Amino acid sequence: MKFFATVALLATAVAAAPSQKLFNLRTSGSSNSSHNDLYLSVGHGLASDPLNSEAVFSGASASNAAAFSFINGTIILDTEAKSPWTLDLISVEGTRKGRAQISVKPTSGSGGFSISRQGVQGPSEIWDGWLWCPTNFEAGQLFPNLHFLSKTVQEPALPEGCDRIQLNAIPTSSA
Repeated sequence: MKFFATVALLATAVAAAPSQKLFNLRTSGSSNSSHNDLYLSVGHGLASDPLNSEAVFSGASASNAAAFSFINGTIILDTEAKSPWTLDLISVEGTRKGRAQISVKPTSGSGGFSISRQGVQGPSEIWDGWLWCPTNFEAGQLFPNLHFLSKTVQEPALPEGCDRIQLNAIPTSSA
């Protein structure tokens, strides 16, 4: 009987545990006003990398935005299947424009993110800021993409057509 009471107490504690707060990611701080107040979503990955989806901008409405949570320095995509997709900073050889992708591999998500009044910041050892970058049809992209500046690559200082932005965590209405 004591065993069942312990199990019931444990089940009650788990059910009462706070769930992770969900948030959307929205742009601000751009010198181009059309790149502000855009929500981040998830788009189809490149044909050469079918396991990854890219972080794309879905527009100024939260209705198509992806929901995220934050656990121990990792930004996790909230999915219906509760798959462990995470925001992953992926370096692209030969350019300072790195793709910030959503990865389906739970072990490959980037850690070291922080969220503050200045927005979402990346891992300090490589981090130099977020970028809004235009659609690149040649690379198979259909929407403007989220990218990041890497400290490890010096040229170009800002990739052509890209604009520095901030990403802000905006609580979702269902959080």
